[in-house]
Amino acid sequence: MKFGFFKLALLSTVAPMATPIWAQDAAGVAPQAESASGGDIVVTARRREERLQDVSVSIAAFSTEALERSTVQTVSDIKTIAPGFTFSSEGGKDNVALTLRGIGQLPLGEVTPGVVIYLNDTPLPSVGSNVPTYDIGSIQVLKGPQGTLFGRNTLGGAVVIGSQKPTYEFEGYVEGTYGSFDYREVEAAINIPIIADKVAFRAAGQIRRQDPRTIAFDGGPGFDNIKQDAFRLSLLLEPVEGLKSTTVYEYFKSDELAGGLYLLRQNFLLAAFGLGVLDPQAQAALQTQRANRRGSFDGGINGGRAFRKTTSITNDTSFSFGDLTLRNIFGFRKNFSDQLINTGALPNLSIPTGLPAPFPAAVPFTLFNAASVLDRQYLTNETQLLGDFGSFNFITGIFYNDDRSAGPTGSQFTAFSVGGVPAPAVSAHVRNKNWAVYGQIGYEITDKLKLNLGARYSWDKVSACGGTIGTSYVDEDTCLATANLGLADGVGTVSNKGKEPSWTIGLDYKATPDWLLYISSRRGYRGVNINTPLFETPFTTGGTDAACAATGGICPDLRPFQKTDEETITDIEVGSKYDYHIGSARGRLNLAAYYSKYKNALQFLNTQTIVPNGTPDSPTNGSLAANVADLRIWGVELEASISPSRNLTVAFNAAYTNVKVEKVDVPAGLPAAVTVGEAQINTYSPTFSGTASVSWILPVRPADGDLAFNADLFMTDDFGGQNGEKLPGYKLANARLDWRGIGGTGLDLGVFVKNLFKEEYFSASSVLLASFPLSSVYAGEPRTWGVSAKYRF
Repeated sequence: MKFGFFKLALLSTVAPMATPIWAQDAAGVAPQAESASGGDIVVTARRREERLQDVSVSIAAFSTEALERSTVQTVSDIKTIAPGFTFSSEGGKDNVALTLRGIGQLPLGEVTPGVVIYLNDTPLPSVGSNVPTYDIGSIQVLKGPQGTLFGRNTLGGAVVIGSQKPTYEFEGYVEGTYGSFDYREVEAAINIPIIADKVAFRAAGQIRRQDPRTIAFDGGPGFDNIKQDAFRLSLLLEPVEGLKSTTVYEYFKSDELAGGLYLLRQNFLLAAFGLGVLDPQAQAALQTQRANRRGSFDGGINGGRAFRKTTSITNDTSFSFGDLTLRNIFGFRKNFSDQLINTGALPNLSIPTGLPAPFPAAVPFTLFNAASVLDRQYLTNETQLLGDFGSFNFITGIFYNDDRSAGPTGSQFTAFSVGGVPAPAVSAHVRNKNWAVYGQIGYEITDKLKLNLGARYSWDKVSACGGTIGTSYVDEDTCLATANLGLADGVGTVSNKGKEPSWTIGLDYKATPDWLLYISSRRGYRGVNINTPLFETPFTTGGTDAACAATGGICPDLRPFQKTDEETITDIEVGSKYDYHIGSARGRLNLAAYYSKYKNALQFLNTQTIVPNGTPDSPTNGSLAANVADLRIWGVELEASISPSRNLTVAFNAAYTNVKVEKVDVPAGLPAAVTVGEAQINTYSPTFSGTASVSWILPVRPADGDLAFNADLFMTDDFGGQNGEKLPGYKLANARLDWRGIGGTGLDLGVFVKNLFKEEYFSASSVLLASFPLSSVYAGEPRTWGVSAKYRF
């Protein structure tokens, strides 16, 4: 599907314009974000409350009401209302990959995400960051490199999520939803003022259930169900004037079946590996798959596993004295994940033995199953000093991050296994430590012109122990003790460290009270990392062994890929934010254009076909990350809408992204099967994506309640993908009708439909490698509907 730049230009000309701006007093407004529904939008992109239209950053911002209007249930749903932002899960439901402005993340290792999600101002790891959106106050998608204001360095941007904070009013709500595939959801929150203006408490929770949406052709329970429980406890303390402390405890548990994989195609015959007897079985599976896109093959994994459990505690304490504020943000998070998927997307295959009884007539064959266990803890602490002196403001801070294994952790990738013999469990324990100092100032040169300057310096250290120890995953202490024996058994330690500056420089020009023009340049970076385990056996150091059949008996030398270097991006952005009035109509037109140089980009290299099954130091997750490419990225982003009246808003938001590979440099010595050229470099973002939407409060008021209709159409060019191949673009239509404040009470009723026109599409890649015999992808969600009832008190 191709939309292209000229369609973008045409749509931006004829589409109704930006977020409505019916005047409201922003004083005292909490740091919530509004979307296409009016009012001064207050955001915290620069760590202080500001009107969206006064912030020289391209931002998509959504309030609680905006999220409800678009039936956003998890962060992944944001992709359909924030064009240019993609959210996918590759290698399991917990392996989250985010993309903004052409910057993505490889679904392997414990690398820092290219786009970082912040929950209550603490950065989340990539694994486990698809948080549910119950009782959320706002979500802000900040585009472009971040780092001089935020704890983590980012290359592509940041997603800032804030939960509803306690207030000094007694209130709350309870909501129930029922929908297709027996979807059931119960959500509730209660806010309790304990001591007036001193202590308040808020509790919120959610339970979600849904039957499998994907059938298994070859038996088994199916795939893609929902079974999630979550709750959040928040305590606000303001014991004395100027001192404010908010503590939030969160719990999330998901015990689900795996995601079902769609068998996309056969790239070449299995006969190339001497397994021609399996080709008819693979072709039969392909014919079955193509006859029913909403099904998958179980392959003997009995639905697989997608078990996730997260607990966290954060504390945000600030003390204001005069024009200064001292603030500390602490976060501690524990993630546990246990996943099993049928990556090969095939049913159970078998190889005839040709032997008489009592020998078996056939032995099972596994093309590719992937399992992993992750048990990690993450600690972050950020201390800031903020000052506001009218024409001059500043923020300076110190950031620290320490994340490490908290129990047995590793992966088990069974590939090309004859006889159903599983691959050994490869333990992998990674420790990341990051330190940074940063600061940014804003200085009003005149009442219209403002200078913004920011700088950061970061230090990164990563170390790991990994390898095959016994028959199961082991903890870090056991791994280190085994590594210290000094045996060439694939169990060893490796470390890497780096340091790098980043910066921001920009000018804001307030041409009129309703029109901001700005230009800025930023530099972001992603720190060094490693590939695990230590490559030290002949199978990974270029030895000679008949088991390396795919490479002619000469094993690959993976040592040049043991460590990865920093990635950097430098951009320049120009933008315009404009609110306008045409008679009684009001509207918004925001434009941003940017140009970026992305150096040392990481690339995904799959090693399943070149490293024999059972190799003790086989790469974790069956793949390597390598710095192999330089990219040039430029793009244009548009937010536009018009409100002819208070009751009607029509909007169009869009993003155009152009990515060009300028250089590819791969260390020599890799087998031809994993050689990377320009055509194999991932370019993640779609060239074009856009969302057209309408929000209309109908002129009738049954039972003294408002009828609100909301609909949006999301469209995207080819996107994401792997190894240079993108997934086909698609269009999704969603609609919702709400009856609010029925009979003058707090009762709301709603009905919604997602994927209204039953679009069949792919949501993420699994294996798209020309060197692998078959390719598999994840199918997008089918059409679903639901009805909901919500009571506010």
